[in-house]
Amino acid sequence: MDFELIEREARLDGEVWLREFAEAKTREARVSAARRALSYLIEAACAKAGPDVLAAAWGESPAETDDRARLECMADRVELFAPPPAAVPQDRLSLLSLASELRAIALGDKPQIVAPAPYHGLKNNNAIRLAKHRLRALQWDAFLEANGNKPFERHNAVSSAYGQDWTTIKAWKAAVVNALGEQELQVAMKVASCRVRHPNRAFPYSTGEEALAALALDGQDFKDEMRRQFVVV
Repeated sequence: MDFELIEREARLDGEVWLREFAEAKTREARVSAARRALSYLIEAACAKAGPDVLAAAWGESPAETDDRARLECMADRVELFAPPPAAVPQDRLSLLSLASELRAIALGDKPQIVAPAPYHGLKNNNAIRLAKHRLRALQWDAFLEANGNKPFERHNAVSSAYGQDWTTIKAWKAAVVNALGEQELQVAMKVASCRVRHPNRAFPYSTGEEALAALALDGQDFKDEMRRQFVVV
């Protein structure tokens, strides 16, 4: 992964969106531009720091079965990207408040601001998570196609990573639309197949080997989530 290229492109994009923010005429346009600017500038800062600094700050993930360590780890990571207290209102929906809640839950409190919404009623208790993974598989096909991979090559690669035959994966579009909506599917596919810029924001890989390794990890994440249909951490 070319961190220097990512840093440069993200910084330039952040500056573009800062100008868009300054020129925006409506509240919606200002909010959209501000969020895009911050997202790109955070990406630039992370790339500037480099992989060693990121790895040290992020830390290793504990076993998901260790409830306290898992929640403390998430709290640490949320705090890492929380804006300075003086920069934004510190109400109960701030990132620092979220980190505080995670630490309280780690010690046995019931959740408050992260208490779940009413159950969606879909077939699986993790239907939204599964839909996100399935959407990622479809994105991989679009990304590989945009990069010149033949149908057999890309379908075989995605099928192998996700442990499903291509006919099954191709049919995931309906499940994704049912859980996430048609617009999210279309936007995600457009992003995945974009060749206007390098690196692709959703697939920032410099080599084929790097991309295949990432595909394998995404496939394993899907398999792990499939098992969580029956065992919820």
